[in-house]
Amino acid sequence: MAFPGERTVNYGKEECSLWQKGSLTAESAVVLPVFFLAVVCLVSMLDLYRTEILLQSALSEAAKELGMYAYCVEDDRDSPVGAVTQAVCIAYGTKKVREELQDADLIGIDPKDMLLLESDYEEEMVSLKAVFFYQCPIPFFRSFPVKIQVLGQARAWTGYHGKKYGKGAAEEIVYVTDWESVYHTSRDCTHIQLKIQAVSSLDAQERTNEYGNPYQPCGKCCSGGKVNGTVYITTSGDCYHSSRTCQGLTRHVHAVKKSETETMRICTRCKGG
Repeated sequence: MAFPGERTVNYGKEECSLWQKGSLTAESAVVLPVFFLAVVCLVSMLDLYRTEILLQSALSEAAKELGMYAYCVEDDRDSPVGAVTQAVCIAYGTKKVREELQDADLIGIDPKDMLLLESDYEEEMVSLKAVFFYQCPIPFFRSFPVKIQVLGQARAWTGYHGKKYGKGAAEEIVYVTDWESVYHTSRDCTHIQLKIQAVSSLDAQERTNEYGNPYQPCGKCCSGGKVNGTVYITTSGDCYHSSRTCQGLTRHVHAVKKSETETMRICTRCKGG
């Protein structure tokens, strides 16, 4: 029974309400840090995956380039690096990685901090191993770097027996393409390193190549004669093509010994240049 002017207080409901508020506060204090940590882990994994992909590509490309010159000996003019040794692998690999990654806008690493000291050339295999410490892009977690190793390998171009030509008679390497009757002494010959441009058919008919010769319809992809729309030309070619994948624009280059090209003649551009 309540008298006038008196207030009845329900302590049971008030206590229950306070307990519920306290429970929500405790849950928030646990869930929010866990959620934040999960987001940090996801961001770090994605950034690390991107970094490893870019680094793997750069290392593999550098290993392939070194493998192309593994047959050379010291002071060989055909090789920009001389004989391929461990020191050359380290220096060339480091230079290549820094060039490839300098514009990649990496967050967790600095390309200048990468070490390739474990790179080597042995058993006809070029191995470039990069070691670096990855730091989480979130400032608070940058104090806990993780050591990462990425390996890029390529087999040396030394033939079946894996011997450098320096101990015997030098065997010149030349380059051939499928379905062609000529060989090239330079890998950079414009016959095999094509610079393809997309232009209109009218523009192609009015242009001339670098030798002053007009462009004619390709006999393979322009069988009907002149075509309308976009066509493809090269600065050194004499035809325009309706298809970017035309055989006239495709080159599959193979490095072979010159002694294997006895039935072929030398490319006129390589011979003249």
